[in-house]
Amino acid sequence: MRDVTYVVLLNWRGWSDTIACLESVFAGGGAPLRVIVCDNASGDGSLEKISAWASGELEVESVEQARLARLLGRAPRPLRQRRITKEQAESGDVVFDGDLMLVDNGANLGFAAGNNVGLRLALSQNDMGNVWLLNNDTMVEPDCLLRMRDRLAAAPGLAVCGSVIHFFDRPEIVQALGGNRFNHFTGVAHRSEGRFVHEKDITAQDAQGASLAYLSGCSMLLPRRFLEDVGLMGEQYFLYYEEIDWFTRANGRFELLVEPAARIYHREGSSIGSPGWQRSASAFADYHLYRSRLRFMRCHYRRYLPVAYLAAWLDVGKCLLRRQFANARAVVRVLLGLPQPGAPA
Repeated sequence: MRDVTYVVLLNWRGWSDTIACLESVFAGGGAPLRVIVCDNASGDGSLEKISAWASGELEVESVEQARLARLLGRAPRPLRQRRITKEQAESGDVVFDGDLMLVDNGANLGFAAGNNVGLRLALSQNDMGNVWLLNNDTMVEPDCLLRMRDRLAAAPGLAVCGSVIHFFDRPEIVQALGGNRFNHFTGVAHRSEGRFVHEKDITAQDAQGASLAYLSGCSMLLPRRFLEDVGLMGEQYFLYYEEIDWFTRANGRFELLVEPAARIYHREGSSIGSPGWQRSASAFADYHLYRSRLRFMRCHYRRYLPVAYLAAWLDVGKCLLRRQFANARAVVRVLLGLPQPGAPA
C-alpha cells in the first residue's frame, strides 16, 4: 500500500540545521514517514555528524534551536539508518525499510539536481505515496505533515499542498503563505505571499493557494502522481526558479493548496546568502537568481525576454544606488553571459 511519505532534505554545509530539522520531523506523529538526506559534497563531515546524531551519540543545537525544540519536541533515537552513494540511490535497487537514508551526492549538484537524487530514490520505493520536499534549515510543528496529508487527501482532484512558513527568528511573523505569485512579463517572482504578516492576522482567504503561481520549495507535499506526470525538477537551474519551472510545466493540472494549520519555521537561505529578515542578498545569490531567471524566460516566455533583460538592467542601477557594487557586478556578468569567478557551474 502506498501510504508512506518520503521526506527529502538537501544538505550543504548545514549539518547542525539539518539535525535540528530532523529532530522536529521525527518528533511528529500520526503519519508514516521515512527521511532521505542528500549531501552535496559538503566536505565538513556532515554525513558523519548526522549519522552520529541519529545513533544518539551527538547532541548539537543553538540557543534558538533549543527554544523551538522545547515547543516542537524531540526525535526518538536511535534511528534505523543507512548510508549510500548517489549511484546506489539512482540504481532503483535500494530497498528503504529504515527511518533515515543518508545519500552522498559526491559533488555540489545545486538545489534541483541534489534533491532529484532523493526524489528518484523515493520514486523507486513501492510504498511511497507522497514526497515532502523540505528545506534543511527549517523546523516543523509536530502535526505539520499530518495536516498537509489530510488536506491533500480531501482534495476532490489532483493537488499539491504547501504550508505556512514563519521566520525562524521571529516565529510569530509569516515568511510565506505557501508560495509566491509570478510576473511572466518581467520574470520576477513577487515577494512571498503574506510576507511579514503577523500570524494572528491571517484570514482563511489569505491562506488559499488560488492566487499562487507556485508553491515554495521550502515546504511542499507532492503526491506520487505529480512526480510521475510532471517529472523531476529541472536540473538546468543550479539555484532558484526550480519551483516556478516545475509548476509552469505542470500547466495547471494540479490544484495548489495551502494548509493554514501546517506550520514550519525557516532560517531562509543562510548557507547561500538569500535575502532574509535583516539580510540583503549576497552577490553569489544574485548571480544565480538572475542567471536562472533568464534561463527560465528563454524556456517558457521567450517573447518577453527583452522585458526581463530591461528589468535586470534597471536592477543593476538600483544596486549601484544602494552601493551594492558586488551585487551589481554579479548581475552584469549574467547579462553579458560571463561566468561568476569561483562560482559552481
